[in-house]
Order: sequence, then structure tokens, then C-alpha cells
Amino acid sequence: MARDSMLSIRLASLLIVSFVLASAISALQPMTEDGPLEASIAQTADTGAISAFVTDDVGRPIAGAVVTVVGTNQTNSTDPTGFTLVEDVPTDVNWTQYSVYASKVGYYSSAVVEVTVSPWNITDVVPLEIKGGILYGVVQDAIGPVSGANVSILTLGYSCITDADGVYSIEGVPGDQTLFVKVVAPGYDNQTDDVFMDTGGFEILNFLLVSQTGTILGTVLHATTDEGLFNASVSLKVGTVTLTTTTDPDGTYSIVSLPSGTYTVTATLDGFESSSLSDVTVLSGGVTEGIDFQLVEKATKLYGIVRSGTFLVPGVLITVVGASLFTNTSIDGEYEITNITAGTYNVMASLEGYISVTSNGVIIPRGGEVQVNFNMESIPGSSLSGFVLSSRSNSPLPGVEVIVLGLATQRSTVTNIYGQFEVTGLTGGNYTVRFILDGYQPKELGPVSVPVEGAATLEQVMLEPVSESLGGFIFGFDLAHSMMILALFLTIIILALAVMLRIRTFESPEKAPAVYDQDEPQEDEVAIGHERREEPAREKDRPKRKEKKRK
Repeated sequence: MARDSMLSIRLASLLIVSFVLASAISALQPMTEDGPLEASIAQTADTGAISAFVTDDVGRPIAGAVVTVVGTNQTNSTDPTGFTLVEDVPTDVNWTQYSVYASKVGYYSSAVVEVTVSPWNITDVVPLEIKGGILYGVVQDAIGPVSGANVSILTLGYSCITDADGVYSIEGVPGDQTLFVKVVAPGYDNQTDDVFMDTGGFEILNFLLVSQTGTILGTVLHATTDEGLFNASVSLKVGTVTLTTTTDPDGTYSIVSLPSGTYTVTATLDGFESSSLSDVTVLSGGVTEGIDFQLVEKATKLYGIVRSGTFLVPGVLITVVGASLFTNTSIDGEYEITNITAGTYNVMASLEGYISVTSNGVIIPRGGEVQVNFNMESIPGSSLSGFVLSSRSNSPLPGVEVIVLGLATQRSTVTNIYGQFEVTGLTGGNYTVRFILDGYQPKELGPVSVPVEGAATLEQVMLEPVSESLGGFIFGFDLAHSMMILALFLTIIILALAVMLRIRTFESPEKAPAVYDQDEPQEDEVAIGHERREEPAREKDRPKRKEKKRK
């Protein structure tokens, strides 16, 4: 019974040891993409195996590379996956160190790598790198580099894509052969060329592609300064599709891959009037140059409103500092300055009786409109304000000139759109206030008492229209002056008629009235003239009387 138990224990121990050894041997075997490489024959206590993986200088697995164990006649070639296993490498219980390297025609051999071989075992995978040559070049068309072109070596299946500069570079190329290279790019005819590559060589092969479409080139300029305009949009329509590009910092642009035809090209940029050129002809494989634009900058505008609290302040001087541009606010407190050169400015608002205000760093973009409002504070002191109305309609009168008298220097302002006025920075005292507006009778109030460091208000100042106050039949004049004007007008007419009659007398005396022909005759001269006229009549009657007597 004891003997059977001992036998069972020995069998179990043997099974466990066998399983452990099998696992260890499996773990030491090299792996490939399809699984571990297996030795063709079992390694012995006197031999081991070397596992190697060969690639080129860009990491491609190399088939047919020869892995050599230095100092022995043992070699083996890599399979299509780049792996190989050199078997039956002599060793002993003390393990043996070997040097290995890889080589292949057309490549520089790899560096020598040290590896240790132990009995029964296969070494870890030894990486070996062989070096090929480099094929380099630039792909371009009639106007410049072609990006995104596919460059391939037909005999090897190696390929790459050109970058933004049209450059390509294919490394790890085997030498000692002629390479046939093909370039394919959308919109271009395919091209093929060949070049001989030496082992580890560096060969340059450039390509000039012929476009299947046409190209438009041009520049977008500032119409006044002739400077190139950056980021302007240039567009055209191909059927129902709109193609758009933008200009470079120097204002140049290009539109490529256009089917042959006739187009209308339009250039636009914020702050400028758009411009179009029609009948632009594009030919396949051709370049249409000189499609240039000169954009006119839109008028700039600076505008705003000036208030003092809720009061719309008229007559405020608005100055663009350093630009010699200025204006005054209108009766509604508004101002506007146009055609300011694009840039950054300081804008100042000033008016007597108020603290000047400056808005710094106002940016005027090209063709832009910028609003800058001001809120002004009166200088310390007394003030006088009020409203001016029409006595006829009881409505506010804007634009009334308000003159404050009684100061060393008189002050004046005008009423705003609401008929309101305000004169600030006064000293306390009595003043005379005069109101003047065309079509209304001037009015003067006084004395108006203004308190020290206080405010005086004239609630309602009524102005009468001139026609209502004077009553003349000529607008703006009283009755007496209307009569004087009428009399003067009639006198001028009478004098004009007299002059006309006198002129007619000199021009045609026979048609002139008798009073202008001769002096009035004397009575005696009239009688003599009468007798002379009667004598011929008597002479005519004498024959008639004699005839009667004969009968």
C-alpha cells in the first residue's frame, strides 16, 4: 500500500515538471505576426538558435535579407515578414556569445549585434536594420508647387504624398537598380519618369505637371494708395458652384483647377466697394494673368450725440485730434464727421462753460461707421436756462440765438430741438437776455437775476412772429413801411415809362407826339398860313365862274 502511494506521488511530480518545461520552452520561442517561429529540429544540449527580425531604415520588414553569424558558416534568409531563425548554433552549458548582422544587395549592411546562445534555447528576437537610399524631389505646375500629389515607385510599391511646398521624400529605397516613378494628382495629367539609384544613394527627381484645367492670377489693390489688400475675397461661379479664395498679405491671389470657359470674377473686402471683371477667359492647362482689382474704400463716418445730463447740447466743438477735422453739434446735439482716414484717434468735445471731454483710442476701420457719445459737465458757477416758445403755436423754437449781456465778454448759445437753452459758468448778478430768430420779433428780458453758485430758469420765453406783431400788408414790415415800399415801387415804374418814351422820340422823331416836334406857333403865323392855303382854292374857282357868265 505504501509502495503504491509513493508511485502515485512520483507520477504526479513528473507531470508537473513536464508541464513547467513545456511552458518555458514555448515562452522562449520567437513570435511573428502569424505565431511563433518553430525550429526545424529540436535544439540539443550542444546547440541553440538565433531569432532575428530585419527592417530598412524606415521600419519596413525586409524579405530576402541574409542574417549571418560571424565566425561560423551559419546563415539564413528572412521570410516575407522579415523574420528568420538561424539554428544549430554551437554552445555549451556556459553559454556562447556570437555577433550577427544582416545584409542585402542594394542596402548598406546592418550594424553588428552581440547575442548570447544557450543550449536547448532560441534567443530573443534580434532587431537588425539595413539602410537604403533616398529619392527626393519637388512636384509643381506652371504656377507653383502642387500639394497632395501621390508619388510612387512602381517596382517597389513605395509611395508618399507631397507637402504644401510640393516636396516629397521616399527613404529606405534599395539601390543598384533603375526606379520607375509615377506622379498622380487630381486635375493633372499623370507623369512617369525613371532614375538610377545607387546603394544608399540620394537621388533627386522633380516633376512638372500639366493641368487639365486653367488658372486665374491677379492682385487686389487699394484704389488710392495702390497697396496690396490682405484677406480680400475673390470669387467666381462655375455653374451653380461659387469658388472663393482670399488674397495673400501682398494682395495676390490665385484660383486654380478651373474648367475652360469665360467667367465673371468679383473682389470684395469689408470697408470697400466691391468690384467685378467680366469676360475673363480660362483655357485648359493655361494661366490667365493680370486679373487685377482696385477697390475703392467706403467713406468712413464718426458720429454721436452730446448731452449734459438730459440736455442736448448744441454748438459743441468736436475735434479729431491731430487730423485737422472738426465740426459742431446741431440743435439736436448730434454731430457727424466723414471721410476720416482709417486709424486710431483721440476725439475731443469742448464748449465754453463746460469741462472738455476726450475719448481716447477711437478706432476708425476702413469704410466703418463709429459712434462716440459725450456727456459733458458744466464748470463750477452759476447758470441760466430756459425754454423759448412760439406765441402763435406754443411750440418749442429751436435755433433761437440767446445772448446774455452784462458780462465783460458776452455769452451766447442757441436753443436745441426742444427750444431749451443753457448758459453755464456765469457769476452771480443781473443780466440782460436777448432772443433773436428770423421771422420773429426780437425780445429782450432784463434784469434777470442769477444767484451766486445757483441756477436761474426762464420757464417760458414767448417770441411773436413778425407778421403778427407789425400788421403790414408786406410780410415782415409794419403798415408805414409797407406804404413806403409801395410808393417807391410805383415811382420806379413811372420813371421807367418816361425813359422809354424819351428813347422812342430820339429813335423815330416822325412818330413822336407833336408836343415834341416843334414849338407852338404864334397867332399871326397861323392866320397867314390859313390865307396861303385859301389862295390856291380861289384860283381853281375862277374858270368855273367865267364859264357860268358865258352861258
